[in-house]
Amino acid sequence: MRARRDHWLTVQQTAPILNSTSAEVCRLLSLGRLSGSKCKQPGRAGKAQWLIDPRSIAKEQRRAAKRIAQRAAQARRRKSAG
Repeated sequence: MRARRDHWLTVQQTAPILNSTSAEVCRLLSLGRLSGSKCKQPGRAGKAQWLIDPRSIAKEQRRAAKRIAQRAAQARRRKSAG
């Protein structure tokens, strides 16, 4: 499921896209790997909610795919060397 470019997503909506948990998405936000803004919904009592930029989600998906490919290549090299 890909995020639309013009639709900012909540942390809960982003977690399944990144095959992760809400806590991990919040950690990525705090590290600066995802960009977002904290918005309070009008007429809704309680805490504000993070909205995440879909471009940053796409970048993080590319980073994750690159890491997976690098690990697979390292495993193949270790297997062929050993």
